[in-house]
Amino acid sequence: MPPKPAPATPPADYAILQEAAEWYAVLCGEDADPAEQQAWERWHAASPAHRAAWRRVEAVSAEFRLLPGEPARQALDAAGPRQSDAQRRSLVKGLLAMCLTSGLGGAMLLRRDTRSWIASLRATEKTAIGSVRQLALADGSQLWLNTATSLDIDYSAKLRRINLHGGEIYISSARDSRQPARPLVVDTVHGRLRALGTRFSVQPQGDATLLAVYEGSVEVAPRDGGAPRIVPAGRQVRFGDGLIGEPFAADPNAAAWIEYRLQPEQMRLDDFLAQLSRYRRGHLGCAPDVAHLRLVGSYPLADTDRILAALEATLPVRINRLHDWWVTVEAQHPHSKQ
Repeated sequence: MPPKPAPATPPADYAILQEAAEWYAVLCGEDADPAEQQAWERWHAASPAHRAAWRRVEAVSAEFRLLPGEPARQALDAAGPRQSDAQRRSLVKGLLAMCLTSGLGGAMLLRRDTRSWIASLRATEKTAIGSVRQLALADGSQLWLNTATSLDIDYSAKLRRINLHGGEIYISSARDSRQPARPLVVDTVHGRLRALGTRFSVQPQGDATLLAVYEGSVEVAPRDGGAPRIVPAGRQVRFGDGLIGEPFAADPNAAAWIEYRLQPEQMRLDDFLAQLSRYRRGHLGCAPDVAHLRLVGSYPLADTDRILAALEATLPVRINRLHDWWVTVEAQHPHSKQ
């Protein structure tokens, strides 16, 4: 069962989202007048799809403008270890209320399980959006955290455990020096993975987790029951809700992010932009009429705007920036470049 790619935005939805972003730009302008406000109100009231698109634009704006310093994490960290559980629950509740007021919370709660999101705020190891980090674990294993990843590491007398709350990790496991050897496991909201001398990546994706094995093998055990399955090198599976999908070929280029680059091989443009969007704040969209274009090459992730410029220079596309936080890749019209 192949992984579910990020769905391409249907033409109608794409057009409505763009309209909403354009209205946002108009109303935020210094020269916005009452007539434009009234015209927006008519547009907003005309369709539930318009109202949903407007909420999406507000949420992206809030995420980009209100959370650059990740105040939720800072607030939890500042509270200190002596804070009671009741105080911490109250603080998280207040932060959620703040996000809902700003329009962001609804989007966040749609994107991930609420408990996993709260756990990610308190995680001991994490990366910000756009960051990749490598850790050397106590047993000699190497662990890479991809963009916007959060996890906890718990090495006990009987188990070497990584609890992945969100994001993506890549592991090169080492033999345990203790006897008897402790299993190395990765827990996600969908189940447990047990390394059998291996290199592999793990990425929770909404209603399932994607496992890709590059060396050795990994045992998959769904959280809600179902027989475990061993996945060999060169294969990957999605698992969730007590089920394990059929294994299919793993793409070795998918792990290029540990070297801080994307390496598409005949990848569709909309799929590439869905990957690139994970490394930047805000909305990065793809117009349906250019979604089918194919990419090959190696793209360093140090500067995502530079990648967009490279796409504009090599493909028949243009980069449309309605806001700093709302960028779309569209067809290049004959008059768009001199």
